[in-house]
Amino acid sequence: MHFRELMDSKGRLLVVSLPENSLEYARAAVENGADAIKLHINVKHRVTGKAHVTWTDVRETVKYIYSTLGCCMGIVPGAEAMASEDELREMGEFGLSFFDVYVDYAPLYVLKNDLCKMLALNHTYCRSMASHLKRLGADAVEISIIDPKDYGKDLSLEDLLKYLEVLELSGLPSFIPTQKRITVDDADRILSLGFKGLIIGPIVTGTDIESFSRTVRKFSKIASD
Repeated sequence: MHFRELMDSKGRLLVVSLPENSLEYARAAVENGADAIKLHINVKHRVTGKAHVTWTDVRETVKYIYSTLGCCMGIVPGAEAMASEDELREMGEFGLSFFDVYVDYAPLYVLKNDLCKMLALNHTYCRSMASHLKRLGADAVEISIIDPKDYGKDLSLEDLLKYLEVLELSGLPSFIPTQKRITVDDADRILSLGFKGLIIGPIVTGTDIESFSRTVRKFSKIASD
């Protein structure tokens, strides 16, 4: 299912950010209840330290994952290094239906294709940025506003108030990533406030495939409520 259709058809969504671009992790996420999975290229993950390769290196893997699982898939197309306009256009042909990119790294050409556009705000965002996302053509926002020095800490009420501010100002389906250590109980409270979904990653899932699978399963029960 295309990510845009998924957002229209389901109340709460669980997006799983894979520790690596592999069928093993993709299968574990989907079989344990993920609504969508997210892959990465051209970036070094801040949590795992893993360097993700270029589109040329991963495109056949992406195609294989989609042909095997038929799941909803998205991608982080880069940061300092970014997928080209032609590469972004090609991604839809390989089964990807959305991209997720920080606005401070996104060139204007990211707006010129048919993929669902999730734009991410970082910890330096200001209120006006949130309020203008929809005018840029964003379909969703990732509220990725935690300072990297605070990654892995417990979620605070201040964090939640900032999340709510972006939700209200953007008027877009809003997703909370697990930059801080969000528990299943926290997730239930967050989603009840009107956020569209969670993006869970290695801070809560870990990278061991068994613990990864268990964690996805636990969070999927909240998203399906």
